[in-house]
Amino acid sequence: MPLVTSPELDITSTQLENGLSVLILEKHDIPIVTSTIWYHVGSANEVRGQTGISHFLEHLMFKGTHAYGKGMIDSLTAAYGGYNNAGTIVDYTMYYFNFSSDRWELAIDIEANRMQQCLFDEDEFEAERQVVLEELKQQQDSPWGELSIQVEAAMFPNHPYCHPVIGWQKDLEQMSRKTVLHYYETYYVPNNATIVIVGDVTAAEALEKVRQAFAHIPANPQLPALTAPDVHQDTEQRVTIYQDSSIKRLQIGYHGVPFSHDDLYALDLIDHILSHGKTSRLYQRLVEHEQLVNFIDSYYHPRKLSGVFYVFAALHPGVVSDEVERIIDDELMRLLTLPVPDEELQKAKNVIAADFMFEKETTSGLAHALGEYAVLSSYEDLHAYGDRIARVTPDDIMRVAQIYLIPDNRTTGWALPQNPEQEFIDDERADELLPPPVTDMVFYQSTKSKEGQDER
Repeated sequence: MPLVTSPELDITSTQLENGLSVLILEKHDIPIVTSTIWYHVGSANEVRGQTGISHFLEHLMFKGTHAYGKGMIDSLTAAYGGYNNAGTIVDYTMYYFNFSSDRWELAIDIEANRMQQCLFDEDEFEAERQVVLEELKQQQDSPWGELSIQVEAAMFPNHPYCHPVIGWQKDLEQMSRKTVLHYYETYYVPNNATIVIVGDVTAAEALEKVRQAFAHIPANPQLPALTAPDVHQDTEQRVTIYQDSSIKRLQIGYHGVPFSHDDLYALDLIDHILSHGKTSRLYQRLVEHEQLVNFIDSYYHPRKLSGVFYVFAALHPGVVSDEVERIIDDELMRLLTLPVPDEELQKAKNVIAADFMFEKETTSGLAHALGEYAVLSSYEDLHAYGDRIARVTPDDIMRVAQIYLIPDNRTTGWALPQNPEQEFIDDERADELLPPPVTDMVFYQSTKSKEGQDER
């Protein structure tokens, strides 16, 4: 998630008459501009029978508009020396461009045009359906993909977060152009979007460009409201799947708090204390001392409606699953019952601060942080994040751990080899040892920038 901010960020915030929110941050150290648009719609907004529509629509947004024909968005971006991509998660869909500061306005022209005028050509629609179905297959076949899908489904029954962002195969196969067009016309409107511009621009000129491009687009006064039941779990849940794999994998999810909740800061610090770096508690116990796992990791993933604290592990061959669970429980119990030493807590705070100092060097890092905060809580919370992290005490760590990191609040998932005799390390299947992704975002294309493109 986005990290610590600093008070010197001078953000210009405006809302147009049609409801479009605009955030602009001047950054003149290099001649680069990152332009992003965030639609406040993701897989959580999808109804039964239409799962995956948000991500499917994200793909189609690159397949032609009235002003930019098939392939033109990508070809123009490349011709201008820029880079573009998009991503969908449960709470939003985001599109971004990086351009040099003398060409950045093309991004605004493209986004304004495709907010209203995407073509959804029938041939392109069917071709992209196959692309998305292949992505789904790759996710299901990946070492962690199916386990993550099943753990999330168990944690969020009858909840907007219960299905994968990429959708269920049957829904994708049956989805019609008419259904996607209606979804687009409903949610891709100014009063459901936030534009974030960071880079070598002047705020006044950038705002005027946005106003000229978007002010004529009408709002949707009847945006559907997103409703969700309270997330509550009374007892531990367990999920086991079997894979054609030689590795035992563990994924534990604890229900946490949404992005706007004050307990988020302690959970972020707990994440760092447990698994960030070779001196972290879980790494020391499971990798260094006991040598039971190939890797151990955790991360806190807050969302708009709820959050999840994850722990992941991949076991060495022959290791008993119960032993790994026991040691993880031991380390969590330490957090519940013993104050974290001041030195250890300060180290975690310092790491978070250093991480952000690196992130804020780039226009793309700042644009993504601002946009995510704007969608999931308030961009003003980004200003306060550093101070709130700094104020967390050892007592806060214990209190938060006692509320959320308890057995009755977790779902434990195991992915086991179909054939126990498979449990060995095969050098030809080294990809099985890769850690899981740290986000549920599904991207339109590779996020690696083109050679020579500075993503800052």
